[in-house]
Amino acid sequence: MKSTIFFKSFFQIILITASTIIFTLVGLSTITSYDNKYITKAAFTQDNFAIVPENGFCSLVDGWELYPDVLLSPNDFLSDAPSYYPAWAGQYPNLSLFHEDKNPYGISTWRIHLKGNKNIVTLYLQEPLCAAKVYLDGKCLGGTGEVSFENYSPLIKDTFYSFYLDEESELIIQTANYSHYYGGIWFAPVIGDSDSISHLIAARMLLYGLLFFSSLTLSLFCIILWRRKNSAFYSVEFYFGMLSFSFALRICYPFLRLFGIPLVRILYVIEDVSAFLIIYFSIRIAGLLFLSEINHYAKKILHSFFTAVCGGMCCIPLIFPLFVFPLIPGTVLWYGLVISWYKVIMAIILISLTAYGCFTKSLYTKIIFSSSIVNGICLLYSVLTIGYYEPFIGAYPEEYGTFFMVIAFAVLMVRRSHVLTEENLRLNQNLQEEVNEKTEHLQKLLMERGQLISELGHDMKSPLTSLSNMAQIIRLNNIMLDRDTYKRIIHIEEQCDILSERLKSIQEIASQTSSSIHMEPMILNTFLLDFYHNYRPVIELYGPNFLKNITNHPCQVMANQDQLFRALENLLYNAADFTPPDGKIILSLFSDESFAYVEISDTGCGISEEDLPNIFKRSYTTRSNKGGQGLGLTITRTIVSEHGGKIIVSSKQEKGTTFTISLPLIL
Repeated sequence: MKSTIFFKSFFQIILITASTIIFTLVGLSTITSYDNKYITKAAFTQDNFAIVPENGFCSLVDGWELYPDVLLSPNDFLSDAPSYYPAWAGQYPNLSLFHEDKNPYGISTWRIHLKGNKNIVTLYLQEPLCAAKVYLDGKCLGGTGEVSFENYSPLIKDTFYSFYLDEESELIIQTANYSHYYGGIWFAPVIGDSDSISHLIAARMLLYGLLFFSSLTLSLFCIILWRRKNSAFYSVEFYFGMLSFSFALRICYPFLRLFGIPLVRILYVIEDVSAFLIIYFSIRIAGLLFLSEINHYAKKILHSFFTAVCGGMCCIPLIFPLFVFPLIPGTVLWYGLVISWYKVIMAIILISLTAYGCFTKSLYTKIIFSSSIVNGICLLYSVLTIGYYEPFIGAYPEEYGTFFMVIAFAVLMVRRSHVLTEENLRLNQNLQEEVNEKTEHLQKLLMERGQLISELGHDMKSPLTSLSNMAQIIRLNNIMLDRDTYKRIIHIEEQCDILSERLKSIQEIASQTSSSIHMEPMILNTFLLDFYHNYRPVIELYGPNFLKNITNHPCQVMANQDQLFRALENLLYNAADFTPPDGKIILSLFSDESFAYVEISDTGCGISEEDLPNIFKRSYTTRSNKGGQGLGLTITRTIVSEHGGKIIVSSKQEKGTTFTISLPLIL
């Protein structure tokens, strides 16, 4: 069985690998054929003049004369010029081949002859490294930075020069580089009519804008998600957010080149470190997702290894360009190769991790495995085509491969979140079913308990009444009672009354828990008017004036009339007990858009701040000398809660108390 599963997974990996390789190579072949400066380049006349098209654009790849270690002005070519090296743009990454000590730095002059159609053309000079000065037919068109050794000042900037092109013209570009491991005319210039060049730049900026802003959006979304979930630093959300942010930082360079960057070394350090961080975060995500089944010790060793390797490689761009290259220029020769092949090796490791995930049946590994292969092939293609492929509009293969991997991880995150959401819904549904089952069981137990308490109270009431009646008969008939016996008889009657009240309270509580109350629509205004008229004579026997303030606006609520009547009755008798004869009790009703508010306020002695938080607790009472079991307000709050409402109290000592009941209106 295991061997069958293994061969099935192995066959799937082979199939995915083959189809991904074919897909990637077809894509790379397409962009190489249709968006490549080394293919769409200027044609030449027999006397080696580059023909500039009247409409459209072409790249100036071939036909350059390279004069290393000299800065030649147009005047220097009026007489016999020094010897030159035939070259094409991108052929020489730097000047190390022309120096015995392999020093890559220095100055150079690049010269090419152009054949035009007596029209206005635009020259797009992309990132001359690292300072440049441009001449056309003896006239200086401008430049970037300062090329002279004494006043060398680098400036990385894409520049545009519009000029009238005669039938035969001479273009001279002076360059100087003491900053970067690439120098001179590394990127082929593009020349054509102004509209075509403008469209080319606009299309390029749109593409890179899409890559940049989509990655930045993904990174911000994941970072916010990580912060809201309070996840640890080693969570998948955090690593994917940092992966997307690193790619956004890596891909924003075309916009920076439009404005010009004088801090050349720092600029390229940021780009190289961003590329290394992309590799590190990709491997960390793959490790978290696909190495969950290996033991903790092995996982810890792999984590430490990759952190050390990637961390060490991130230090190389920080140390070498800023500190080593100025002191030992020869180290530039191997720096670019080390970076390129390191990326390829780490891409192979990433492919291996995702392939392992395919064997362990981790979720959605196939899309990551496929994207890792695409990224690896694109990295290898970028290394092998240095000096042979350069896009007009599109991105470089390495950038396409990284973006494809970012999108694959984004799809993985979305599908992973979807799976987790479905799992949470399933668990919540199961939990809800279990809660409903437990609730139904508890309600049944409460109902049985209520019935038992009610029956027990009823059974106890008869003998208690008989006992009270017998004691009262003995006391009233004065049957040979001495003083002590008479007092005991009175005490028995008092205790029977207390016990009777407690049984009554117990039966009331039991009636609240024995079954759910029946609700029906009710006009609260009419109900309160009936309540007021019924209780006004009773309350005024106590002494206080009983007043009403009931709105005329109809307030319809869902309620049980008997239960609500009992709740208000408890509040009213409480108010009457604590209000002096010359005081007053007010029953009020008002409403807003959602709730009706019933208030019973009095001008009694009030409730102390210490007692206010406890008055709704069961068996809590402030009647130190008046009896009472502290159940009235508890029962009232229970009734109000069953009606979907709330009860609040406000009170000031010696000024009075107000109880406010809020009930939801029927809208």
